[in-house]
Amino acid sequence: MTTVNYEAMSLDELRRYILTHREDIVAFQVYVDRSQAAGRMISIDTRDSQWEENLTEKIQGISIEGQSE
Repeated sequence: MTTVNYEAMSLDELRRYILTHREDIVAFQVYVDRSQAAGRMISIDTRDSQWEENLTEKIQGISIEGQSE
């Protein structure tokens, strides 16, 4: 068994890793936790009548941030 050091990977490297190792549930959970901590996860509350507008604003904000990098 190979031990993978998820913490040594950047978030983008970890994303690529889980896309090629989809059976690695631990890696996926680490990715979700780190993405949330980095503000890269978008969550919606479907009970909010403005959820679609809020989601659109968040996606546009991420797209604009991604263009400046």
